[in-house]
Amino acid sequence: MKTVIQILICAAIGFIVSISMLKNFTFDFFKYADIIVLTLLIIIFILLVVSFILFRQVKKLHHTEADGDAEDEADLLIYKKYTDFNFFVQSSMVLSVLVLCTTLITLQNIFFVILAIFTMILSYLFTMFMTNLIQLIYPERQIPKISDSNYAEKLLDISDDGEKHVMLIGFYKSYHLLNVALFIAIVLSTFYSISTNHSQLFSIIAMCIVLIIVNGKYCFSIRNK
Repeated sequence: MKTVIQILICAAIGFIVSISMLKNFTFDFFKYADIIVLTLLIIIFILLVVSFILFRQVKKLHHTEADGDAEDEADLLIYKKYTDFNFFVQSSMVLSVLVLCTTLITLQNIFFVILAIFTMILSYLFTMFMTNLIQLIYPERQIPKISDSNYAEKLLDISDDGEKHVMLIGFYKSYHLLNVALFIAIVLSTFYSISTNHSQLFSIIAMCIVLIIVNGKYCFSIRNK
């Protein structure tokens, strides 16, 4: 069923792209750069505000005393809110990079460049909150630093079997999705280059290299175990 859904999604994307090419559809990013940048900045600030609220909620829940089933429910809620916090912060960081790249490429006002850099710094500071939160939730564990070269291995070492199972499922799904997403991005970039005569060859080559590296890292990691 999952394969059928993926095929249908790819077919829908291919159909939309083909129709767009036949009708000579083009999108002038330079023309709408201001709107794009402002929209992204608003989204980033919303994500950061929500992230801060989640951060406060996790801390409050952690310091709330509970027993029995109430404690288990509180732990589950903390885990879910921490996961949401993690996703929103990571998304704000990615969007901040996108805003900075967009402002530099489209030669936006210096004010937008400063805002983009500010949101990147703010998003990075929020990633530091993630480490503080997980240390707060699991004070008995030696949580490795994100900058640690063996972060993944050390994180798995301090996790129990149930956590490892959940993490590995998530990692594999992300790995599979990355392959599909990059392939679709390569196809879309190719169609965009053909329809607009704006070559995206460098981006296509870069994505292909990333795809090869990711698959190589995965294959050799499991091969050498």
